Amino acid sequence: MRKFLFNRRPTRINLEEYRATLSRSEIARPENNFYHWLLGTGWGSFLLLVVLVYLGTNLLFAFAYLACGDSAITHAQPGSLLDVFFFSVQTMATIGYGRMTPVGNWPNAIVTFEAFFGIVYSALTTGLAFARFTRPTAGVRFSKVAVVGNHDGVKTFKFRVANDRSSHIVEAQLRLWLIAESMTSEGERYRRSVELQLHRSESPVFSLTWTAMHSVDENSALKEYLGNASVDQQWHLLITFTGYHESLANQVYARHVYLPRNVQQNATFVDIVSVLPDGGRVIDLTNFDKWIPSTSDQLVGEFL
Repeated sequence: MRKFLFNRRPTRINLEEYRATLSRSEIARPENNFYHWLLGTGWGSFLLLVVLVYLGTNLLFAFAYLACGDSAITHAQPGSLLDVFFFSVQTMATIGYGRMTPVGNWPNAIVTFEAFFGIVYSALTTGLAFARFTRPTAGVRFSKVAVVGNHDGVKTFKFRVANDRSSHIVEAQLRLWLIAESMTSEGERYRRSVELQLHRSESPVFSLTWTAMHSVDENSALKEYLGNASVDQQWHLLITFTGYHESLANQVYARHVYLPRNVQQNATFVDIVSVLPDGGRVIDLTNFDKWIPSTSDQLVGEFL
């Protein structure tokens, strides 16, 4: 009995070709970069590009119809770019009012290609819009600035995180990294990444706000960069956020970068929690990014 095709022995694998396939870089391919740009850019830029491509291609097809002669499209004014442009729009959208029709082999060939292009373009834009809508986003907001001030008598680096959505993020995690350029003894520059320990890096349920803190003590790698004008300013702080979004039922991510100019020293955040006369508490996010200079004489002397 003849064996089925799926019972046949696999063909010999060329290991060198297999390794080359695995190690081949896909980063430099322009179509990959453009696709990720379409997914990551703002809605305004995305819709503007869709409209410009739509109008531009219709204009090109209109010039193609004009090149076919004055009698290529019935009921179109001879030499009228506007008439053939509207005919192109009707063709690409497969509307077909019936007033203007192509005459001849070349106009019908252009109509055939344009109808096919319209179907493909509609499918691509719909797929991209759907991918953008369904892509999970964290909805997490970071404070525009970070502050350095005293907390229980210890110099502390602080920044705020807020949940902009009404749903909860469970098992939320924050990580703080110092990214700085360093010089080896051989005179070679390299970029080092040092994780800075937070007072609390995890939260079982993240629903409102979170003030993350890092003690700038003797063991902190951040100590030599704060308030030291002689240190090269080629450094920044990277914050990564991960958590499981209840409404999206998916893992979400967010990140933020604080440059040296975004770190306010000898400062403290304005309180966003106010106590009502009946003992209740209200969170006012209008003060989320606001900070004031610290009034601690000890801290002022330390930074001055």
